[in-house]
Amino acid sequence: MGIQIIIRNANQCQLEGDIKLLGKLYTKFSYKHHNAWFILQKTRTKWDGYVRYISKTGFFKIGLLGMVYEEACKLSKDVTITDKRPSLGVKPKISPTLGNLTLRPDQINTLKKILNNKVGGIPFLICSANLAVGFGKSLLFCSIHKAFQSKLNTVLLLNDSDLFNQFKTELPKLLPEEPITFIQGNKVEKWTKFSVAMVQSLYKNLDTYQRQLESIQICLIDESDVIDNNTFKAVLMHLYNTSVRIGLSGTLYKGKLKKHLIPNMNIRSFIGDVADEVKLADQMKKGTSTKTIIKSITLNYPVKPSLSYEEEYRSVIIENPLAYEVVLQRINYNLKYDRLPMLIATKFIDHTDKMEASLKKHLPYLTVKGVHHKTPNRSSVLDEFREGKIDILIATTIISRGKNIPLLQYTCNASSMDAEERTIQLVGRSVRLHHSKSKAVIDDLIFPGKYLTRHGNHRRNYYLRENLKVIKVPRKAKKPKNK
Repeated sequence: MGIQIIIRNANQCQLEGDIKLLGKLYTKFSYKHHNAWFILQKTRTKWDGYVRYISKTGFFKIGLLGMVYEEACKLSKDVTITDKRPSLGVKPKISPTLGNLTLRPDQINTLKKILNNKVGGIPFLICSANLAVGFGKSLLFCSIHKAFQSKLNTVLLLNDSDLFNQFKTELPKLLPEEPITFIQGNKVEKWTKFSVAMVQSLYKNLDTYQRQLESIQICLIDESDVIDNNTFKAVLMHLYNTSVRIGLSGTLYKGKLKKHLIPNMNIRSFIGDVADEVKLADQMKKGTSTKTIIKSITLNYPVKPSLSYEEEYRSVIIENPLAYEVVLQRINYNLKYDRLPMLIATKFIDHTDKMEASLKKHLPYLTVKGVHHKTPNRSSVLDEFREGKIDILIATTIISRGKNIPLLQYTCNASSMDAEERTIQLVGRSVRLHHSKSKAVIDDLIFPGKYLTRHGNHRRNYYLRENLKVIKVPRKAKKPKNK
C-alpha cells in the first residue's frame, strides 16, 4: 500500500495509505516554533512547542500539496492524487491584450507558468509568483480573470487602503467592458464577476458576505507575503470553493532564518509554491524598470553605548543633529542634478515630524511634507506626491509597499530598517518607468552603533543578493552649521 492524497475541497487535502509512511510525513511536517520556550512560559499550556501542518487524521491545508507530494514520493513509488473538487468548466486561455495595453512576452510567460501549474500531473492553480515591483501585478490579476473568459466569480483581496484607491483608477482601464465592484465596508449589496475587496472589510462582515464568499471561484491576493494573520486566514477559510487561488508579491518566502520558517509555512498553506520568480535586476537589464543605483553610505560620528535598538535609534538618529545634517547634505548634493521629487524614508512618527520641520526650515523654497499612518489626509498627500506637486516627501515605511510613484528620482533611506522585504520594497518605489528620468538614485545611510551598523550591513547584503548595483561610500558627517 502506497500513499494516496485526496483533495477534499479548496482548503483541505487528506492523506491515506500505509500508516508507517503517513507517520513519517506527520513527523516531517512538524516544526519546533522558534519562540516555543517564551510562548510556553507565557501561556503555561501542555503544548510541546511544535507546529504540526499534518493532523493525526492526515488532513493538511491545500497550499502544502506540492511539498507533501514531493516528500511522499521520496518515501514511496506509489503516490496518487485524487481531486474531489468540482470542475471549473472553463479552460484558461491567455489574451495578449488588456484594455489598450499589450502584454510583454515575459508577462505572458509568467501567466503560462501560473495557469499551467501542476502537482503530480494534476492541474493545480493554487500557487504564487515572486514578481519584482513594476512587473505589472495589476495587469496579471486582470489577465487571470480574463483568461477564464470572465465567466468565473473573482475576488481580488487587498489590505492597503491607499492601494485600494489606486486600483479604483487603474483596473477599470484594464477591463473597460467589465463591471468591477469595489468593496470597502458593509454596504455592498451586489458583487460583480470581478470584485476588489479590502480584506479587513470582509473580515468584519463575514456573516453579511458569507453567500458571496461561497460563490467565489477565483481568489487573487496582492502583497501575499502579509497573509499570515487572523484577518486573512478567516477570510480565506470562508473562500472554500476557490479552486483558483493566486498570490503575487515581490518578497514572498524571502526570509531564510529559523524565525521565518513558521510564517512562511503558514503563508504557503494558503497560496502554495512559487510558480515563477522575476528579479528586479533582470527587469532593469531588459529596460522594463528604471536603472537604479544604490549608494551604501557608512557614517562615522561618535555615539553613546545603548542598551537596546530603540534607545540607539533615538540617540543616534532621532535626537542627533548630525543625522539631520547628513540627510540635508545628501539632498543638496542631489538637487544639483535636479533629482526631484525626493523621498526620505524614516521609521518612527516623531522622526518623520522632526525631519519635516528640519527640511522646511533649511529648504523653504521647496514643497516639503511628511506622512505616516496617523496623518489624517494621507491619501491626498500621497496623490500630490505621485503627481509631482510635492518636492520632498518624508514618510515612514508605510511608503515601502504597493505605492506607485513613477516620478520618483531620489530616495534617502534614513530608516535603518532591517527587514529584507521592506528594504527591497522601498527600492521598488524608484524603479517605475517614466519619460522624465533615465535612472534613479538611492542613498542608504548606515548609521554608527551596534544595532544600526549591523542593520545597514544586512541591507547592503540584501541589495547584493538581488544583483543590484551598490556603491560603497564611507564618509564622516560634518558638524551642523548652527553649532
